[in-house]
Amino acid sequence: MTFGDEKSNIYPDYCHELSPTIGRWCPLRAVDVHALQSVGMFDNGKELYHYGNHPIKWVRVTGVIVAIDEFFARRIFTIDDSSGMCIECTCPAPPSPGPAIPAHLDKASDPNRMTSTSALKADIRKPAKPEELPTPTVETPWVPWQDIDVGAVVKIKGKPSSFREMKQVEIIKVEVMRSTEQEVRCWNEVLSFRKDVLRIPWVVSREAEEKCRRRAEKEQYQRSSRKDGRRRNMDRSRVMGEDKLQKREAERRENDDESDDTGRKRKEKHEQKKRRHKTEREGLDPENKVNYPSLAVRRRLAGKYDALGI
Repeated sequence: MTFGDEKSNIYPDYCHELSPTIGRWCPLRAVDVHALQSVGMFDNGKELYHYGNHPIKWVRVTGVIVAIDEFFARRIFTIDDSSGMCIECTCPAPPSPGPAIPAHLDKASDPNRMTSTSALKADIRKPAKPEELPTPTVETPWVPWQDIDVGAVVKIKGKPSSFREMKQVEIIKVEVMRSTEQEVRCWNEVLSFRKDVLRIPWVVSREAEEKCRRRAEKEQYQRSSRKDGRRRNMDRSRVMGEDKLQKREAERRENDDESDDTGRKRKEKHEQKKRRHKTEREGLDPENKVNYPSLAVRRRLAGKYDALGI
């Protein structure tokens, strides 16, 4: 179930939960980041690098900023940690500030309000409350832009990546070292991590590997079962929907037939009422109709009497 060279074995991704490096910020030197190797594994679409047989997902580097560049809306910090190589750390560039409003125009609009430039500086210097800070990510890193400049000592946390076959670090969080004591503490963590973790090959017993494999297969089967269940439910819903549609169509047709019958009866009733009104206008009561001559005779007689002047 493993594959690798003579020195170490690269374990499958279902064993990564047992790794001492996969779920932590790994304090590395710049030369160690450049030594990371690609073994064809991916995590959420991003390449997962290894140091030896240790999977490395998150890294932390500490050093001095020796250069700051900006290309294609990305800010690039070159970090030198005196390990023999520099490392580039990248992040999205901050939004450019809008055009400054002259002080006399800004005060004229609102004398009691600070100018836009001074307000912007005050907002930058004002520390945000912990609950207001969003969770930093590669797309939205936490970077104290106002405190970063060439010569500053920083601690950068991020994700290793590669650009044109050169290792980089995609920044997630930047912290400025305020004292030499903080910097020394970070270097001690780097040395301890290298001695206690990186220099020792990661070994997983056959029993633990088999257990992780069975758990991964079980989870995969459960996901497939849920997916198949959702598909069956969708098919069942589609069939039930078609049956319901046919039933509604039949009900609509019955209602249409009933409406036609009702309309026909209403029309016949209206015709009868119309004939009755016409007969009443002629002066002939329907109950006494049998006692009188026909309408044609009555009209003929009426014309004869009119001619005689009666």
